[in-house]
Amino acid sequence: MIDAALSATRTTGTGRGEAAPAPTHRSEALRSALRDAVPALVGYAAVRMVGLALALWYAAGHDKQTLVRLGTFWDAGWYVRIVQTGYSVGDGFIGMHNIPYSPRAFFPLFPWLADMVRWVLPVSPGTALVLVSTLASLAAAWGIFAVGRVCYSRRAGTIAAVLWGVLPLAVLENTAYSEALFTALSAWTLYAVLTRRWLTAGLLCLLAGLSRPSAMALTAAVGLAALVELVACLRGRGSGHWARPLLAGLLSPLGWAGYMLWTGWVLGSWGAYFHIQQAWATTFDGGGTSLHWFEDLLFGGRAVSGIPLSDAVMALTLAGYLVLFVITLVHRQPLPLLVFSTVLLVIDLGNASPAPPFARFLLPAFPLLYPLAVSLGRLRSLRTLAVVLGSATLLSGLYGVFVLFLGGAPG
Repeated sequence: MIDAALSATRTTGTGRGEAAPAPTHRSEALRSALRDAVPALVGYAAVRMVGLALALWYAAGHDKQTLVRLGTFWDAGWYVRIVQTGYSVGDGFIGMHNIPYSPRAFFPLFPWLADMVRWVLPVSPGTALVLVSTLASLAAAWGIFAVGRVCYSRRAGTIAAVLWGVLPLAVLENTAYSEALFTALSAWTLYAVLTRRWLTAGLLCLLAGLSRPSAMALTAAVGLAALVELVACLRGRGSGHWARPLLAGLLSPLGWAGYMLWTGWVLGSWGAYFHIQQAWATTFDGGGTSLHWFEDLLFGGRAVSGIPLSDAVMALTLAGYLVLFVITLVHRQPLPLLVFSTVLLVIDLGNASPAPPFARFLLPAFPLLYPLAVSLGRLRSLRTLAVVLGSATLLSGLYGVFVLFLGGAPG
């Protein structure tokens, strides 16, 4: 990430951002990049502090502990168990198709980093996971700004980082969930691709693949961009040596593929990872289950008895993402960003889970926020922009309270 940050204020022929001279020393470059990102980081931190303050306010009035909840609710408990006992101990429950739930469904980088925090700080596994997630969210905000700076403008990058912090499920950016870590690695991977830092892109993509299986989308983005660059190099029109994009393409799938193969080797079946996922009914059916879910939501029993708030928010969030996706197609977003968002959407909509977590799985799809960020950046009145972002911050914070303390599994 540091290597990528060194050129965060530069732009290349791949984007339409604002150019800035490249500093000569790495320490100066890093300081310059950080100074450039300060408004985005401060804005992002501010909106997330509002969300956390609302959670603390609610917890204080209802005899609850916010930090404990952030570190243990729903899937967070699996990561806590992995930090405590590794991958050998499950929860004893049986899932779909009579398959036991297994911690091996959860990728290792996030709990590994929490283990490293515990070497330094005397904190619980849940607290260590929350610390990793929160620090990763700041890195993600910086990466979102950097990509926006290269492709659009500094203003658009700043607003996009703030928008990521006010999404309906932005509360997960401060919980023991791996979405923030994956988003950070994805943002800096895509930044490295856009600035043609191929080795950095390949290595970061490998790490992203150790955090979530949806890194397949990132591999597709890196692989296709690397192929385009490789062909250009072989034709004498590339910006560097052909070996670098080739190496990036070869490195990009090693994280998620390596973990799945390791799981298969440990359990004695090369398809073991996918078998484990069936306990959660997490398979790919091409969108049939998603269509049935929407049909039931709009015209089935839930439409008659009343649509739950979490389902309504999830459906509206997905609808918003789809609208933004169409806009990105119309405005011809840079290829790596478009491929990343497209494959994430395909994976999400194709999920066969009976309760598909659309909003959560699309939390890393930050490239879809840039068209909205560009539009908001064109507002002439700073007061209007403040009202829009402030209202979104309040709504996101209140929904975060609902998700943490009142709702079901975050969707």
